[in-house]
Amino acid sequence: MCTSTEKSKSVISSKSISALFEDKNIKGGVFTIKSLKTNTEFTYSISRSEFNKKWYTHVKVEMGYLNFNRLGTYINGKITNKGSLVNTPSAQAIAFVLKAVEDKRFDWLDSVMNTYHIGKCIRCGKELTDSQSIELGLGPICADKL
Repeated sequence: MCTSTEKSKSVISSKSISALFEDKNIKGGVFTIKSLKTNTEFTYSISRSEFNKKWYTHVKVEMGYLNFNRLGTYINGKITNKGSLVNTPSAQAIAFVLKAVEDKRFDWLDSVMNTYHIGKCIRCGKELTDSQSIELGLGPICADKL
């Protein structure tokens, strides 16, 4: 994993992650979460797709600088891969965070972790260019969807 000196990151509210749960194809929002207690951090790429009229949230974790490996699919507060529970620290962390985002526990999440983006919209992946979008982690069109 890279350190914050290897790529530029901005702290944002965990509420921005909720943009990933819209019933829409998301190509890959990239963000980092860092525990304020342990300083452990993981960078994820999240995408969504529809299959047989059901939406799926796919999770990848960074294994090297912007090199992502598939963890699995987020379903009901857990990460599964081909029907089996994925129980790695990175899978447990993102499942915990995504469940808290679904439950709208943003203030609590922001008190126990920092959420970072790397200069791109968490929802659509486009480069953020103005200060308000950089602060939010979402471009203006994606922010309007919140």
